[in-house]
Amino acid sequence: PQTPWDALKYQKLAGHDTMFHSRLGIVGTSSGERSMSDAAALDQAAVEYPSSDGRPLAETPLHVRRLTDSAHAVNMFLRTRPDAYVGVDMMVYDEPGNPRRHLAPDLFVAFGAEDRDRDVYKLWEDPVPAFVLEVTSKTTRREDERKKIRYARWGVAEYFQYDPRAEYLDPPLQGKALARAGYRAMQECVLPNGERGFFSAEPGLYLWLDDSVLRFYDAATRRTLLTPEEVENARTAAAARAAKAEAELAELRAGIQADQPAKGRLGY
Repeated sequence: PQTPWDALKYQKLAGHDTMFHSRLGIVGTSSGERSMSDAAALDQAAVEYPSSDGRPLAETPLHVRRLTDSAHAVNMFLRTRPDAYVGVDMMVYDEPGNPRRHLAPDLFVAFGAEDRDRDVYKLWEDPVPAFVLEVTSKTTRREDERKKIRYARWGVAEYFQYDPRAEYLDPPLQGKALARAGYRAMQECVLPNGERGFFSAEPGLYLWLDDSVLRFYDAATRRTLLTPEEVENARTAAAARAAKAEAELAELRAGIQADQPAKGRLGY
């Protein structure tokens, strides 16, 4: 998915990329800015970047369902924006020539990335993600904390954690915004639908919990984004309504046709 993004967003992304590439030694030499040739040379040196770390998509079937529902909602919301790239459990590499330096965010959104198929995401080729969501559990707790430190170093603007079973996070949905000293906790807000949650400025969506289920709310349409199951249910219901209307119309037409000969016999 992807759309034109405002100038401020591009400036912000450019700033994040500059910080990140400076840490890699790609930008900022004594003669001023250098090109990406060093990174490109390393990348072309027959280095293989695996597209999988061999681990399952998520901890349990519940975690998989919550992650895929979230990915569907974000993808549908951003489908008309040609500058937005949504990655799900994708290997993200942050050091040219080093296939061991990677993370696999559960869900991320990057703006300004080229709209094309990718097996992996390389931070020296594409913009740093602006939004990351981790569907966490007590088993992945320590790993997610380590990932958070790396995300801050990359310059990920917003980091969300969601614990579907409320195993250790209290509250089970938490949002953090990048500041100078790392991440600071976001303040909860009241959504237009009256629920409490967080506003994510990067994709422009509200995140909230419907009981224990993570939902995404679009303020422009004033609607909660649907899950794949809800989309299918809505299609089935619409098809049933259409079939019922067609049957009623056919019955009405048959009644009119049956009534016309009778009127003729009465001389109308």
